Amino acid sequence: MPSRIAELDAAGFMPAPGESEACFISRAESILARHREFDRELEASGRLTVFGSVEVSLDEKIDPAVIAGAGDVTWRLYRFRTEHVPGFFLSRSVGLLWGGVLIGDPDERFSFFLIRNSFRTKEKWLFYRRTELFAHELCHSMRMELRETTLEEFFAYQTSPSILRRYLGNCFIRDVDAILFVLPALLLLAATLVRDFFLPGLPVRIFWILALVYPAFLLIRNALSLRVVRRAAERLAAFGVEDVPPVLFRCTREELLQLGALADASAFDRYRRERADAELRWKIINERFIEKEMEQNGIS
Repeated sequence: MPSRIAELDAAGFMPAPGESEACFISRAESILARHREFDRELEASGRLTVFGSVEVSLDEKIDPAVIAGAGDVTWRLYRFRTEHVPGFFLSRSVGLLWGGVLIGDPDERFSFFLIRNSFRTKEKWLFYRRTELFAHELCHSMRMELRETTLEEFFAYQTSPSILRRYLGNCFIRDVDAILFVLPALLLLAATLVRDFFLPGLPVRIFWILALVYPAFLLIRNALSLRVVRRAAERLAAFGVEDVPPVLFRCTREELLQLGALADASAFDRYRRERADAELRWKIINERFIEKEMEQNGIS
């Protein structure tokens, strides 16, 4: 495999399903070129408007050394380090619980961080950590080419130092999940107030049931998803793969299910070779995390 393919993977680029080597390299190089062009324009003018409405300035640009701390986290977990994405402090007023976001446009092949100004002088604000926030969004940035949501938050939340967030993070994989989680609780509160002040006979029990049903659904869905990941991780470890998380991170849910169902090392060897013939992504997985380890351990 050309070394450039492995270098791009290590730099936070993932081939899209069915993407050829030539197309992958061309896409990644154009993204890097666009970011270099942006840096030159920002240095020259001091202020730019991105995507037609977001204004950023050189004074608000985050020191790349600050973002590099997130690279240490993503490298430790998944063996990639993204260095080309710039970040900016957002000085204008934002929501109380808003920490930051990665904004990107695949058509313009450009992305950047916006985080609240509170992080300019400190690593932690409320329950957010600056490094965790960057690392979380960089995981999304790399896996976005897979275009699936069922395990996206699981992998991103593994960057958190909180055991609870690492476990529960994948509960909220769609915007509607948070709405349906909160709405029944608000209805319960409203029903309780109505009962206490206006309708003493109002049956509140049904609102308790509504308030618990969706959280229970989220927890069950999360547990089933984690089971898929853990089963695949157990099988990879049993087959002699030492660097398991980077392999899992680069897989689709369907591939994780397939890995978890493999019977033995011979079946895994056939599977990974077949996938490498079909997908550039698996060609990279084989080269960086499986065959190289086998060579180092003297396994042919």
